[in-house]
Amino acid sequence: MTIGGLDTSFNGVFDTDPAQTLTLLIDFKTAGSATWSHVVEALEPLRSANYLTYYNDTILIPGPITVVGTGNTPFSRITSNSTNPSHDIFFDAPLSEMWESPTASDPDPGRSLNQDEDFIKKESKLSDTYRQHRSPSTYHKGSRKVMKEVIPSRNTPSLLESDIYTPENSYYASVAFGKAIGRMWRWRLSEQQMALIRGHIRGAHRRGLKVRYWDLPDWPIGLRSYVWDVLMREGMDVLNVDDLRAASKWDWGKGEEG
Repeated sequence: MTIGGLDTSFNGVFDTDPAQTLTLLIDFKTAGSATWSHVVEALEPLRSANYLTYYNDTILIPGPITVVGTGNTPFSRITSNSTNPSHDIFFDAPLSEMWESPTASDPDPGRSLNQDEDFIKKESKLSDTYRQHRSPSTYHKGSRKVMKEVIPSRNTPSLLESDIYTPENSYYASVAFGKAIGRMWRWRLSEQQMALIRGHIRGAHRRGLKVRYWDLPDWPIGLRSYVWDVLMREGMDVLNVDDLRAASKWDWGKGEEG
């Protein structure tokens, strides 16, 4: 494949899809500024072999491996030409800051939650089906107090500041699912929670970034399957899972027991 006159063909690590890049997600646990140079140095063999995806000041040039820094990764080091001269380390941007409401100018404004009654009915039926496979265990322990769900304002400062995250410096837009979406009441995502999810996805995609929720519920299996299914149908790009075997089946919730 040729992009901008450049040959971007490569053979990746996946036999069934050699053109698919492998994302190397590096979680900075220590101080980012002190760790940065060691990470850059460790990646040099891959960089020298032209294995890394990079940004060439105009377009993103895909490679067999795409490096993304998360955790304590210093964003300032990623955007600096002196500390990231090859532009081949990308940022895991804060998805929680990217919520956007539908507008008439959006090419894909999404569903209106107040009008899309058929979708809400299907969604309720889906969660009923998944709850049939639940175990006696519960995902949320203790109080069943419902979280106060607030849809952010489109004009909050954080939303304006989040426009600094672009494909030039970022690859993922991520957030912990429970922290961003809140508790699920009666095993269902509410209309407000669905609006949050859709707003996150809309804002990240407008910026050209891939959506990832981490820390998804993994038990009971019925709840896990319901959340997986809803997120993928809504357009999430990366399904963050521990059970790769279950995720690869694409028949979540069918005949499984929690």
